[in-house]
Amino acid sequence: MNQRFFSQSGMTFVGLCFVTLFFGAVVLFVLRAFPLYNMKFQVVSAMNAVTSRPDATTLTDADVKKYFLHSIQVTNIQLFNNFNINQYVEIIKPKDNRHPKLMRVHFEQDNVLFGDLYLLMKFDEKKPLRGPLRSEY
Repeated sequence: MNQRFFSQSGMTFVGLCFVTLFFGAVVLFVLRAFPLYNMKFQVVSAMNAVTSRPDATTLTDADVKKYFLHSIQVTNIQLFNNFNINQYVEIIKPKDNRHPKLMRVHFEQDNVLFGDLYLLMKFDEKKPLRGPLRSEY
């Protein structure tokens, strides 16, 4: 009885290259997509800061844009400034007085993935100018 047991141990060089390439691609994608995701999070936070103000329902359009610009300047986002704020931020007035005004922020931002491939984020979000949410007991 002469039995031989052949067992494989470890990875081949090709398998190791494939795993390394896969993890490298995932890391590249995360490193290029994270700034876009972080920008979206910061813009939403600035919008929430403006729409949750106690006087949000009485703010003029210029005041809403001014407070948004002030909130966004705390971050490192360079897209918004005094000259182009009207291009990206608008106030939508309701057709009747039962609904609040809406603050709309819309823009596009891209980031190079590699070579001629780009990641594109289209941001278009509306939030009502209602002031702070109060719980009713």
